[in-house]
Amino acid sequence: MSPLLATAVAVFVVTYLLISYQNLPGVHIHRPAAALLGAAAMVVFGVLRLDQAYRLVDLDTLVFILGMMIVIGYLEVSGFFLQVEGLILTRAKSPRQLLWLLVWSSGLLSALFMNDTICLMLTPLVLRVVKKAKLPPAPYLIALATASNIGSVMTPIGNPQNMIIAVHSGIPFTSFVAALLPVSLAGLWLDYTVICRLYRKELPAGATLALEPAAPLPRSRMLYVCLASTGLLLALFIANVHPPLAALGVAALLILAGARRPREAFRHIDWELLLMFAGLFVVMGGLRESGALETVFSRLAGLGASGDAARMAAVSVSSALVSNVVSNVPCVVFFSQLMPGLKAGPDLWLVLAMASTLAGNLTLIGSVANLIVFESAKKEAHVGFREYCRAGTLPAAFLIAAGTLWLLWAL
Repeated sequence: MSPLLATAVAVFVVTYLLISYQNLPGVHIHRPAAALLGAAAMVVFGVLRLDQAYRLVDLDTLVFILGMMIVIGYLEVSGFFLQVEGLILTRAKSPRQLLWLLVWSSGLLSALFMNDTICLMLTPLVLRVVKKAKLPPAPYLIALATASNIGSVMTPIGNPQNMIIAVHSGIPFTSFVAALLPVSLAGLWLDYTVICRLYRKELPAGATLALEPAAPLPRSRMLYVCLASTGLLLALFIANVHPPLAALGVAALLILAGARRPREAFRHIDWELLLMFAGLFVVMGGLRESGALETVFSRLAGLGASGDAARMAAVSVSSALVSNVVSNVPCVVFFSQLMPGLKAGPDLWLVLAMASTLAGNLTLIGSVANLIVFESAKKEAHVGFREYCRAGTLPAAFLIAAGTLWLLWAL
């Protein structure tokens, strides 16, 4: 192994260890900082020149995600998510109906507005409602986390890793949704069924729920502007307008329409996530430029000559496993560098989107959405690793396998 190759591999391994394990003794480096340090190390140790590092940053992906974050920020400022909260409270008449509404609302909203955002918005709602109704919080928190991951599978804008795939693969919005919508809808139904079964004593079928209806919330002009802009954004995606251009264009329209409130909306932009992406692109680019990917992953790349079933199964299983080691966003950045060697068409990109996202439900720490829900709720409710796995692991594994078979048949 050449010194350059050894250096690139060492930087990659250390960076991904820091990203994966946030509780190492004596180490207090968050994921974005770890990615930035890894990118800097690739340059400092001579794996990349500075101008090469600049070119490796995927601006299309960063602009796409930034535009979507601005749109979501304006939706929050306009009171959209409070309207959703009021709708859930007024419609829920029993513990199981509340669970049903939570699963489907969080799943479908995640498909449009990113699962991490939905988890952040709805976790306080869940805690307030279960406390008022004297219900156990665990099934509802698990439902929120798992349904948000499942629902986000169905669109290219449902989560950050899907956005990366949408930009790199060039799959049209409608084709992406048509392929993964059945997997996502079946997964939401399975999620509700499994949680109801596991918590049948805590959520009896005949029980009623007495919640005071929420006072009607005023609807501002900005809310209607945001909803119209979201509709325009979806129309642009369906028309196959380049995703970064569509997202940034609609974000610019919202800034003009709500000129007095951009600072409020900008508070909801996750700048650290964008920084982490930029760093990861440089780290993975350095690994690729050093020749390490060809050396270490020659067997996987060799599947490019294999049949469709073998390639799709390999990508499905390996991406699910890697997602639970380094989280799904770094996993997809990693796999996006391998796809050319696999001669990837839409089938492999869609399998990667499906498996890496659903893998977030395999363990309690499998996705950022899970961490948001359970970290936000830890002062008021505790969900143990084993309790989560009872509801999440087997359904997720089954759904990944079924989804792979569906894509193999449908594509």
